[in-house]
Amino acid sequence: MTFPHFALLIAGLLILIGFGFSGLLVSRAQSREKRLLARREAVLQPHIRAQPIDIRLFAHSRVEQTSAKVWLASWFGVDLERPDICPVPWSIVVGGALIAAWVESSAAASLLGPYVWFGFPVTSIIVSRTVFDICKSKRRVKLLLQFPDTLMMIVRSVRVGVPVTQAIYIIAREQPQPTAMEFARLASQLSVGEPLDTAILEMARHADLPEYRFFATALTLQAKAGGALSSTLENLADMIRRRVAVKERAHALASEARMSIYVLTGLPVLVGGALFLLNPEYIGVLITDPIGNKLLIAAIMLLGGGIGAMKFIVKKSVS
Repeated sequence: MTFPHFALLIAGLLILIGFGFSGLLVSRAQSREKRLLARREAVLQPHIRAQPIDIRLFAHSRVEQTSAKVWLASWFGVDLERPDICPVPWSIVVGGALIAAWVESSAAASLLGPYVWFGFPVTSIIVSRTVFDICKSKRRVKLLLQFPDTLMMIVRSVRVGVPVTQAIYIIAREQPQPTAMEFARLASQLSVGEPLDTAILEMARHADLPEYRFFATALTLQAKAGGALSSTLENLADMIRRRVAVKERAHALASEARMSIYVLTGLPVLVGGALFLLNPEYIGVLITDPIGNKLLIAAIMLLGGGIGAMKFIVKKSVS
């Protein structure tokens, strides 16, 4: 091993150790925060009366104060205010991204040279952010599909004389996730004395959906100027249903393009498997020969890039 190669290997290991140490610092800060929340909950629990209070709201300022932790986590796409976005803990996602980036960099280094290791941090960040973006997208889709029924529940509650704040508590108990979690957070903020207009705008920011911002605007205007809230929310629910129907129609029209992606992706694998069964020595060159290894890695990288490009085109066409 030459000196430049050894230096690049040492640099890659130091970068990996630095990322691991940063993740350890963030994990320790979160564990301290959880212990403080548990102590606050133990102190405030005897004084809670009718509605349960989300004690994590009192720690919101602490999350804002630890700007270094939030800044470091944001590089990997981790939102410490919304740890429920991904079904697995964020530390597992970041660790898996580092491992995937290490494997990808190792494969690329054998093809393009050891200087590829300088891109290891960027690759790990891209992989981690991609996973969290997929989780956020799926969560937004669930919120959008559940939102019309949520609005109609509020409309029916208002029409029978139930206050809006009480309807929010009902939704937090009866609606499925993740809508119940969003409205439970809103109910917790109302329980600690937060004004309705401020709390509803915070929920809209937290949900990251334009439909929730429309809902927050309607409630804010109704609270300040009055008006027929039930008819406004009913029209909003009807508009959201129409938008969902248009998106589903576009998704159905793009099914042919998605099937083309699946066929083009599976065809090289099927042909390679068939050739391996018919003539193992012919395909075995890609595994046993160094040049064959490079050709195989290049083919896999080109295939992955093609899949990503086709998915990007289909996503943009139906959005």
